[in-house]
Amino acid sequence: MFFNLTKQRVHQLVAEGMPRELRGKYDLDKCAQWYIRYLQSVIEKKAIPMDDGEYASEHKEKIRKMRLEADLKEIDLAQRRGQLIAIGDVDKEMSELVLTTKARLMSVPARLAPELVGENSRVMIQAKLDKSLREALGQLAAKAESAHE
Repeated sequence: MFFNLTKQRVHQLVAEGMPRELRGKYDLDKCAQWYIRYLQSVIEKKAIPMDDGEYASEHKEKIRKMRLEADLKEIDLAQRRGQLIAIGDVDKEMSELVLTTKARLMSVPARLAPELVGENSRVMIQAKLDKSLREALGQLAAKAESAHE
């Protein structure tokens, strides 16, 4: 047997272009080179080109497809359960949060100024500033908690 092939398969390969010296006589080196190129072309035909210029086998591609389908189903399920948030919604919430935080913090000086007029104690001024900022941040935290409920 030639390359562990049956006589019938050898005849098929000859019909496909494998070199033959005489009837039943083959140059082993020429046939080996031809057969290697033949097998490479068969593999390339079955392979699937990837983005990186490499090739994947049909089996690997089927596995990849199954994984992608499973991932999509998980995403769909998470979305139905309310575990996913659209990026646009997050951007909108963050913008609102930033604007609200800015407005609350910027209102502290105007509210606090009358209380600080005539105050001479640095410790008292600092305590009143601290109290006002903590109140403003507490209100923001309460608003954020109520938004999540």
